[in-house]
Amino acid sequence: MNEDLSDSRVRVTLPTASRRPYLQGNLRVFVEQALRSLPKRFPGLKVVEPVIHPDRVEMVLDLQRLDEDVNRIVQSFKSEVKNLAKKEGFTQHNLWQWTHEEK
Repeated sequence: MNEDLSDSRVRVTLPTASRRPYLQGNLRVFVEQALRSLPKRFPGLKVVEPVIHPDRVEMVLDLQRLDEDVNRIVQSFKSEVKNLAKKEGFTQHNLWQWTHEEK
């Protein structure tokens, strides 16, 4: 990825709770689904170069055509994945670390 991100782009890393390798199998599918739905929930948002690792999701959010708070976007994404996981029987109390990393 290009390290010189424009002012409208934010690199975000979302680690799982205790960096556990939760994002495999069905949970990975739920992450993919939530990534696809983000631009629908936040029109104008572009999710660039998402990468799903077993213990984290990395992506670049392009906010050029969107006046929205990154924290709100991240929380919406995390909530959608967690709700989908709960419907499928995921029983861990925490799926995500409370915070995320931005660059």
